[in-house]
Amino acid sequence: MSDISRAIDALLEARSRQLPAVERESARWMALGEQLDELSAILADLRMHITLDPELAGSLTLPQLPEIRADVAETADSFRMIATRFTRATVNLGVSGAARMGKSTLLQSVSGLDDQQIPTGDGIPVTAIRSRIFHSPTVLRAELEMHSPESFLAEVIAPLHTALSLPAPPRSLEQFADWSYPESSEQTRSRLLLTRLRELQSALPSYKHLLTGGVKSVPLEEIRPYVAYPTDEEIRAAGPGGVRRAYAAVREARIECPFPHEHVARIGIVDLPGLGEVTADAEQRHVDGLRNEVDAVLVVKRSSETSSFFDETDASGMALLDRVRGFVRSTGEFTYVVHNIDPDKPHLAENLRGDLLRSLNGGEADRFFTVFETDVRDSERVGRDVLTPLLKRLADGLPVMDAEVLAGTRGRAGAVRDRIRLHLADLQRALNLVARRAGVPEEVNDAKADQLRSGVAKRLRVLVADLAAEANGSTDPGYAQAVENAYEGVLDWIGDGFGRGADVWRELALTRMITEGHPADFAGPEFNRIRVEISRRFAALDDFFTDRLTDAWDRTAEAIAAECGALFAESADGEEASGQVVLKRLAKLFGESSQPCPGLAAAVHSLLDVRLEYRTLLYPRVRPDLAPLNLQVTHPDTGEEMQQVAVPLTEGGAEELYGIFNGLAEQAAFRIQKSLLREAAVPAAVVHALVEQFEDTLIRSGTSVQEFRRFVRSYRNDLWPEEFHGINEANSRFARVVGVSKEIAALAEQGEEEL
Repeated sequence: MSDISRAIDALLEARSRQLPAVERESARWMALGEQLDELSAILADLRMHITLDPELAGSLTLPQLPEIRADVAETADSFRMIATRFTRATVNLGVSGAARMGKSTLLQSVSGLDDQQIPTGDGIPVTAIRSRIFHSPTVLRAELEMHSPESFLAEVIAPLHTALSLPAPPRSLEQFADWSYPESSEQTRSRLLLTRLRELQSALPSYKHLLTGGVKSVPLEEIRPYVAYPTDEEIRAAGPGGVRRAYAAVREARIECPFPHEHVARIGIVDLPGLGEVTADAEQRHVDGLRNEVDAVLVVKRSSETSSFFDETDASGMALLDRVRGFVRSTGEFTYVVHNIDPDKPHLAENLRGDLLRSLNGGEADRFFTVFETDVRDSERVGRDVLTPLLKRLADGLPVMDAEVLAGTRGRAGAVRDRIRLHLADLQRALNLVARRAGVPEEVNDAKADQLRSGVAKRLRVLVADLAAEANGSTDPGYAQAVENAYEGVLDWIGDGFGRGADVWRELALTRMITEGHPADFAGPEFNRIRVEISRRFAALDDFFTDRLTDAWDRTAEAIAAECGALFAESADGEEASGQVVLKRLAKLFGESSQPCPGLAAAVHSLLDVRLEYRTLLYPRVRPDLAPLNLQVTHPDTGEEMQQVAVPLTEGGAEELYGIFNGLAEQAAFRIQKSLLREAAVPAAVVHALVEQFEDTLIRSGTSVQEFRRFVRSYRNDLWPEEFHGINEANSRFARVVGVSKEIAALAEQGEEEL
């Protein structure tokens, strides 16, 4: 690899490292544009709101917002174009110049292609579309980006209509085919454009089937009709049906082939239709074809018998290239002139050489523009005289040009940022005025919050008093019935041979006693099983506890909802929500309000997290009643451990053992029933304590007053829509204006220091 090739590789690698930062900058400015659009919309919305008086509404404007928005879009596009520049895997050379200067011949000498791929011609324009040509040591391929019917009409036919001042262009190919165009025009340029238009219309059947969009692959030897105008010979030979104009269906061609020169592994060439051609938008097409697609441009100029000087067409072309180079400070670093000399006519070359020296460089060689002299027909000379010195120059100069482009774009972006900052400051002053004269006064909000808190406190106090009376009253009939049902269930289970049937139980006991030689081997495990099962069956009281807790939630939720206006007026499905659902929603509202209320949310969560269970609430109190259901018991008189079953190993012994177990189990169940009935006040007392603690935390915690006020600020429109809907809606829009303004300011202030 040569030094030039290594330098170009290093340049492209440096570009790729800068790409992420440039892409982020482009995305930031695009986001800024979207924020400005949102700001414009919500300002307009806020100005129209019924609660805002006309004087205040008139102050909420940004008169220069459309201009700023356009500047932001242009800035985002500038960074996007730099990203495109830094994304390229090649250094691209544009080849420009007026028709018949040798531009296509130079391209042939650089690329190694011939007239079938890069057509040349004498006396007439040949190149019809832009081609991009890239070096590839292994691939020979032509890819054609085809027009769709829509893009053909918009990009080819519409500009011709505009240039000719014709009516609005056709909207379909059928309309174009049937369009009636004038026969001729008095003005020469218009006459030529009209001829082009009529040629495209008459030849439509020859390329209509190619207007497919997408990419079409074509062998290199067949590409000429797709990139070149037809020759005079082809036009004459076409006959009545007219010549094919396949090029009309092509937007752009990409060609890959091996270049016959060194240093070209990362080089691309952009071939443009010649300057000076009569087309509807020649200048703009030329600029669009070069801008950000090329890193440098070669302008080909050839002397002839009729023109050996730098003429008006050449000057216009150089002026166009000034538009293309953008922030690159030195024109001569971006634009180079190729003096195409004819060795057989040295006097013509000498004439043009002198004119280029005077016209372009003020009499000093290469002062402003570097001029390469070569015979473009000679590939070896082109490599030696043009490519090698040009690529060496670019290897050194392109990093400088990249830095200038980036610095210029950032400078323009800074100016846009300053304008945004200035006008946002104006808007902020207007917003401050609106904030002082509009909205809900804080004292009104605080009064409503205090009213809500007091109303909830009164209702919860009544509920707590009712629960206290229930806890201090007579036995809850529901609780007594639940205990009785559990007791009856245990007796039924005992009567059914402890869930096995009496006969089966006795047979099993006899078999185990005979097998093991002692009743203890059966009695011990069976006592354990019966004891556990009796306890489990009394745990059916959990259904009662669940009902009592659900009732407490319902009554608590009802007390709160009654003071919350429309907030809980109707559930999402139109059905009345349970107390648990209401309380969960209340906790979520507390937690997610725009001004969070963690203390109030925690109070509700604590109430909802409670579980009333037989296992934790009453089982410890009845556990002693199960003690006799053990193989080893304590003698009531001596205090010694004793085994309470001793029966013979016979059927009679098994029957006796069954009676012992029955009696002990029924006695235990009876004792548990009595113990539970003595605890009848416990569930009500627990529920009373829970709700009392909730009421105390919700109403009298250290942050209660502040958090109720926050809650009302966040949801007053939902609590009392008739009172606050209009004002609250305006305030929300006002807050959104402020929020978006701050977001815009933050985005505008950001910067990519790494660039």
